[in-house]
Amino acid sequence: MQVTPSGERPFPTPPTPNAPDLESTRFANRDTVVLPDEMVARILMYLGTADIAVCRSVCRQWQTVIDARHLLARSFYRDCHLTQQTNSLAAQRNLAVERYHSHIRGWLADFGNRGRETAKQLDNVLEDKHFPEVLFFSIPKLLLTSNELTHQNIATIRHSDVKEASFSPDGKYLVTVSYDNTAKLWEFEGDQWREKVTLRHLAWLTSASFSPDGKLLMTAPGDGIVKIWRLEDDQWQEKVTIQHSTSLINASFSPDGKHLVTASDTQSAKIWRLEDDGRWEEKITIEYSRRLMTFAQFSPDGRHLLTTFVDGTVKIWELDDGRWEEKFTIAHPYPVTKARLSPDGKHLLTVTSGETYGGAPFDTKLWELVNVQSQEKVTIQRWQEKAIIQNSDTEDDVHFSPDGKHLVTASNDGTFKIFGLEGGEWQVKATVRHFGPFANASFSRDGKLLVTSCGVATKICGIVGGKWQEIVTIEHSKAAANGSFGPDDYQLVTACSDSTAKIWVLKNK
Repeated sequence: MQVTPSGERPFPTPPTPNAPDLESTRFANRDTVVLPDEMVARILMYLGTADIAVCRSVCRQWQTVIDARHLLARSFYRDCHLTQQTNSLAAQRNLAVERYHSHIRGWLADFGNRGRETAKQLDNVLEDKHFPEVLFFSIPKLLLTSNELTHQNIATIRHSDVKEASFSPDGKYLVTVSYDNTAKLWEFEGDQWREKVTLRHLAWLTSASFSPDGKLLMTAPGDGIVKIWRLEDDQWQEKVTIQHSTSLINASFSPDGKHLVTASDTQSAKIWRLEDDGRWEEKITIEYSRRLMTFAQFSPDGRHLLTTFVDGTVKIWELDDGRWEEKFTIAHPYPVTKARLSPDGKHLLTVTSGETYGGAPFDTKLWELVNVQSQEKVTIQRWQEKAIIQNSDTEDDVHFSPDGKHLVTASNDGTFKIFGLEGGEWQVKATVRHFGPFANASFSRDGKLLVTSCGVATKICGIVGGKWQEIVTIEHSKAAANGSFGPDDYQLVTACSDSTAKIWVLKNK
């Protein structure tokens, strides 16, 4: 696989009158057969974001239809916001309007004339059913076209031995997880974050995560007793306890929030389904007698589950007519510690450990789902190894961006590599370097920003001028445990080993 530095445009913006695109200008505003606007809108909705941006410059009618129907914003939202929505469209719009009035509109004022113009455009579409898409499109566009960005600490939360922190999907709550066997829930009230409740366990927590609709919180301690808390009457109450027979290595919700996977450090993982009466019913136990399990996670589309094992086996399970069936088995010569599926399900990343011929102890391999013909001349699908995209002494994690166009590899030596998909090949776009161990990385919801934490620094990178660049560096007094974006991508939270979680806002310098 060819690996060469290259850039790509952050947003497919149409050519301006001062710098027209010659190819599109040749055809712009020529005499054409005028189609009904509804027909034009339906045709354009099948196109990708970049293609819609090009069509916008073809003729005045298309430009008018695209702008009037917010087709560019809707396409961008569709490309990036891939998880299934559990709230109604009306509920999503109301929530977006509430966030806009409560803090986003005031934040826009820091961007001068450009921020005020963006606020004016958003004010004009507050009643439009596509307001969430327009808002989702506007924020990263404003951030990545700003000349200079800075960061401001707007809140500091104290939690002893905190190891991670994350926002709820609506941004109203925050959960912090500590090595002291507790998780704390915080609520944004008025203009500050207040502690809502402390959730105590008998063992240290492997994770705590909100369901996609933000109404449930799962806390998963190592002792195998998973608890699910539900927001009722403005209070978080323990609703369900799920008992796993052995210690947990990880647990997570499916993207639609209807399934839960719990993986033990033995040979089993369990998939649970949320029933109409609020119970979580065990649907399947995945067992593998040969070696220990190392990881289990749902795919971004929620239809597949990945399980990895110490003997180098990766198994992919598929949800078919309400049943989980084994779909693929991929063999490695060395233990697999982690695996990720791309949002479109066509690419797979696996992280292996163990000495390889001429290589390093840890390899990140890229696989592609291809169609092949069997001996019976039947077309079947199989996973084909595409390339080893990274060797390192200590591989920590890998992630695809939500739009599937980029991926990041995080090594425990403080090196992060960002890859972009071009012409069917994954090419290195940028390398971000930190000093220190315990690397952590995560993309924003739109896939245009990346936060990396390692050592005593958290860095934010974005696509500026067609290339990934470091745009903000946050220095900490002690080691940074993790960093993650809020639901609107202009706020983030960092957890630090000084027993604090800090909330930051990105703003114009």
